[in-house]
Amino acid sequence: MTPFFSSLKDNRIFQFTVVSIIILNAVLIGATTYELDPLFLETIHLLDYGITIFFVIEILIRFIGEKQKADFFKSGWNIFDTVIVAISLIPIPNNSSFLVLRLLRIFRVLRLISVIPELKQIIEAILESVRRVFFVSLLLFIILYIYATMGAILFGNDDPSRWGDLGISLITLFQVLTLSSWETVMLPMQEIYWWSWVYFFSFIIICSITILNLVIAILVDVVIQKKLE
Repeated sequence: MTPFFSSLKDNRIFQFTVVSIIILNAVLIGATTYELDPLFLETIHLLDYGITIFFVIEILIRFIGEKQKADFFKSGWNIFDTVIVAISLIPIPNNSSFLVLRLLRIFRVLRLISVIPELKQIIEAILESVRRVFFVSLLLFIILYIYATMGAILFGNDDPSRWGDLGISLITLFQVLTLSSWETVMLPMQEIYWWSWVYFFSFIIICSITILNLVIAILVDVVIQKKLE
């Protein structure tokens, strides 16, 4: 029995079916956010039950197809899929008090990551790069903290709504960091202090361009290394 289920779980048609069902599940979840005819909504709920049963069967096939059953739980992806399916088995009454349980069903869409090898490689690469990204992020925070303190000291009296204290300055600089309408932050200060452009330009060059690109470079490097393995 084990060889049969092992070949079944590795079968391309079976894997394609799993991907298709996950996509169908995502479409159905999205459809429930619209105002639908009660009959159509009931049909969606019935399909949701069918999809849940399919996921349970799929997990059982993968478990039975594993030659060493203990190895099944050594894979983080298998545990991830099992938890997602287990959450789907929780009965959810149709009332707002169980909204959190209903929201948990959305996470079944994440199973696309575990069944598509390319997505798995990306997630694994991100997890492997966490340590290096953490130190770069720490450096980013240090620079952000320095600039926020400088901003509060330099501009706090002129524009307290943006630079009133360290916390507000951090929020303001985070907007600048995203390059979202950052000029609306700089121009009022530019009218008061002609040299303020040095402060903003240097911050953008150091944080928004240099450090964020460094984070991207780390992620790309890890992805390339995994593909070469």
